Amino acid sequence: MAAVGANLFVNANGSKVIPVESVQELVKNHDHPNAEVVPRRYIRPQEERPTLSLLASSEFSVPVIDLEKLITTLQAQDDQRQDEMERLSGACQEWGFFQIVNHGIPHSLIDEIKAVAKDFFNLPLEEKQKSAPRGGDRQGYGQLFVTAEDQTLDWGDLLALALMPNGIKNLALWPTVPTHFRDTVERYAIEIERVAQDLLSLFAENLHLEDADYFKNVFGSEPMNMMRMNFYPPCPRPDLVLGLSPHSDGGGITLLLQDDESVGLHVRKDNRWIPVQPIPYGLVVNIGDLVEVMTNGRYKSVEHRAVANEERARLSIALFYNASMDAEVAPSSKLVDEHHPCLYRKFIHEEYIRYYISRQLKGKHNLADFAKLHGTNS
Repeated sequence: MAAVGANLFVNANGSKVIPVESVQELVKNHDHPNAEVVPRRYIRPQEERPTLSLLASSEFSVPVIDLEKLITTLQAQDDQRQDEMERLSGACQEWGFFQIVNHGIPHSLIDEIKAVAKDFFNLPLEEKQKSAPRGGDRQGYGQLFVTAEDQTLDWGDLLALALMPNGIKNLALWPTVPTHFRDTVERYAIEIERVAQDLLSLFAENLHLEDADYFKNVFGSEPMNMMRMNFYPPCPRPDLVLGLSPHSDGGGITLLLQDDESVGLHVRKDNRWIPVQPIPYGLVVNIGDLVEVMTNGRYKSVEHRAVANEERARLSIALFYNASMDAEVAPSSKLVDEHHPCLYRKFIHEEYIRYYISRQLKGKHNLADFAKLHGTNS
């Protein structure tokens, strides 16, 4: 494809500029007589394509947790709360994924954050490119994890923004159009970070850790939080591509707003892919690699992917709630004993960040290669 209109993305070492064209622009230019149906850079090897034979039947679905039942302290609801805590425990240990409802984020704010994200991706390319990465920055508009010119690319564009701490927030890359973009993102960030902190406290309680603030303390006083808005344009051959490569998330926990009108997120369980059906105003939560390590493998960071749709574009908005850069990550001593040997070595969070972003997204290999102790199984 021609490089005209291409976004320029820099690999993790900042040493090489790799041109990658906006997928939205590819779709817009599809009517050009010389356009390929799907450019070769996006076509997956046969074994990686989203074949129907590997999809689980519709009877399988990720657990749904009612957060209101877990936050309430009314005595009359103790039994109900205990049942919901058991469901949460099973979701974290057996699935690594679950959806939450009644989380307290105003529906109007969810509508707003989705609207400004859609408005941004509908802007002309020239306006969006004002938010393109500069130098070795991992924030901005384009694609991430592009580390080689010959790698297979994901069928999607994204906008990545650092929210916390202020030292890594690059407001120069935040869109100024729509005009209320920044205000909406900052208001949503306050709400979604509250939900993330509530979940970490519930995790500590469920694991019978002595300190309800265990995870908050390990994460540190300056958690590193990132937002990623993902836009997956329609694809004429969705059977050949992936919107996002299979991977596990490298951070603490992820909270995702899905598009209500199409299914695109798949979770890997028992060697099958489970489609995650959207729940209006619900959030998808998944365990990241850091929490898997901190729980000594009790909670699972699970492989997932995004697929494309032939007819519809799809939007999602992820909040990655991560530990401080200098946080010391290791299994909790309360979760290591003669029956549960230590599975992971101790490391500093920044070390894993640098390792993770320097590699292509590829299943669970990053965590296993970086931190797994030899001779252990999780």
